[in-house]
Amino acid sequence: MQIIAKNVELIKAFWIYFYISGNGTEWIDYKLPTPTIHKHINRGYYIGWAIDGYFSTKKSQEFVNDIIARFLISFKEKDIKRLHFKPSIKDLNNNTVRIYAKIYKLKDFSKKLDSLPTKKLIPQRASSFDDFTFWAIKLYAEDMIRATGFIVYSQLEDWAMTQFLGHKEQSTIRAKCRSIWNWYEARNFDISTKKTHRKLKDYLEETMATRKEHIKKVSAQKAEKNKRIVINLITGLYADDYKKKNGNWHYGKIAEITGISSKTVAKIIKELKQG
Repeated sequence: MQIIAKNVELIKAFWIYFYISGNGTEWIDYKLPTPTIHKHINRGYYIGWAIDGYFSTKKSQEFVNDIIARFLISFKEKDIKRLHFKPSIKDLNNNTVRIYAKIYKLKDFSKKLDSLPTKKLIPQRASSFDDFTFWAIKLYAEDMIRATGFIVYSQLEDWAMTQFLGHKEQSTIRAKCRSIWNWYEARNFDISTKKTHRKLKDYLEETMATRKEHIKKVSAQKAEKNKRIVINLITGLYADDYKKKNGNWHYGKIAEITGISSKTVAKIIKELKQG
């Protein structure tokens, strides 16, 4: 179903947005719905569709990834690139940009694009590595990146389960798939580097080091945010409401109003007293 939309609704919508190096008519060959935005630039054009719906669940994200991958395959001869941003209000109000103010459903595209390849063979070069299962999945994932520009996780896991379930535990296969997907997702699915890890141990050690660094950074940001929340509360107009009769801070009340654990509140206040 198509929905008539105003610019403000278009901005709020989810978008699938691409750059294509072509003359601007390639989408017609696939009988795709009229683009919500079609913008010519010096070389090629931007083209995108506003999509109705929220894509926060695993299943819906997999559907989005599937459609995007099929776009990349269908237009791969035209140097297509996915754009990870939405058109701006300025674009939508630009008289030189063709706007068709409609919001579409993802299913409007599912029957019109090329299907994803279903590669069944295990890459032979995996046999030269220590952990054959891991490297077979990893090399298959790299083939997916070469074909589509990124990894569709559901497709990677389905392939791995088809190949190895019965020889390996399901949880083991899923853990290897997740590790590989996380590795390439953190590097924007870039396989241009020449660095190769001969052993699974080396690969996992570097993956864990990157993940630990990220967790450390997130934890530091959370700690700083919690500190600011507590400071604002105990220096605010109603600070006395969070004190006991003896003048000490009531950690439980502060925790209840801020959503921060009483143990963390106590730690923050202690650090503040120590200067």
